[in-house]
Amino acid sequence: MAYTITKGAQAKPVRAVCYGIEGVGKTTFAAQWPDAVFIDVEDGSGHYDVARMPRPETWLELLAEVEAASLMDEVGTLVIDTLDASESLCIKHLLAKHKADGIESIAGGYGKGYTYLAEEYAKLLAALDKCIAKGKNVLCVAHAQIKKFEQPDEMGAYDRWELKLQKKCNPLVKEWCDLLLFANFKVELMKSEQDKKKVKAAGGKRRVMYAAHTAAYDAKNRLGLPDEMPFEFASIADAIPNGQKSPKADSVKTEQQPEQAKPEAEPAQAVNVAGIAFEDATPPEIKQLHQLMADYQVSDAQLRDAVGSRKNNPYTDNTPIGDYSIEFVKNTLLKHWEAIVATVKERGDIYKDIPFD
Repeated sequence: MAYTITKGAQAKPVRAVCYGIEGVGKTTFAAQWPDAVFIDVEDGSGHYDVARMPRPETWLELLAEVEAASLMDEVGTLVIDTLDASESLCIKHLLAKHKADGIESIAGGYGKGYTYLAEEYAKLLAALDKCIAKGKNVLCVAHAQIKKFEQPDEMGAYDRWELKLQKKCNPLVKEWCDLLLFANFKVELMKSEQDKKKVKAAGGKRRVMYAAHTAAYDAKNRLGLPDEMPFEFASIADAIPNGQKSPKADSVKTEQQPEQAKPEAEPAQAVNVAGIAFEDATPPEIKQLHQLMADYQVSDAQLRDAVGSRKNNPYTDNTPIGDYSIEFVKNTLLKHWEAIVATVKERGDIYKDIPFD
């Protein structure tokens, strides 16, 4: 059999993963990708003007929607929001399938549950590859977590940012993607004027993303991108198929457009809280709520869970925050915010009944 040898880079859709801390603007970033269509597993895009498919309630529904999206001409980029919420659906599916109380007890324990989880979760990546084969970009959004890391050949350990996924799913995703971006707020450390031995943090408002691995976080790219960039789609648009054709990408303000660029202080922050673009008519109570959620790092799912846990509240944990009345936001959430935060901390993760390592 004769084989043909080709040379040069090939233009092909991108497998991308973007993870970062709460409120850094991951969903806003995802919405700027060309012809983005969301599968909003976490139900966190309700305040955004985006195209979305129905929210999957089960693992099998999620796989079916990804398969369907691969056949839709309207989908230029399929966005999974988020990977960790998708993993939780996968865990629930396995617990029901094996009639187990926790992932540790699946198949008799001894870590077999995590192996089963990785094998099942790989089905999602295989389904996403079908979208790639059909010429569609795939962008998976995820939360970040800090984990202690210890080098095998070194003494001591240190903390670093990584994907908020289980220990065997994390490497699967990192190996699968072409582009792994870590998004965070840029913080500068400065020596104190009074005490030169002390340092203080400065800045913390400018959003940046990293595309190269360091000891502090996981990141990678096969697209020749800079190590650090402004957290805007315009920073990577040239490397993404059809990136320059996206109407939303064209409207993104970049440092190369000085007549449109934002000042460092970002005065529009009052109407762009936690990465959510509000209209001028948005009630101030809603803006204040999202500012508090960003400041206290309370996620959409955590707030809904806390609200649903209170018997005297009129809403359940399945009620979208956008459906809360202004009176409820003002007189309950804002007025008793410290109690809400205490409830979030008390209940812990929304899937606290599933033991994580």
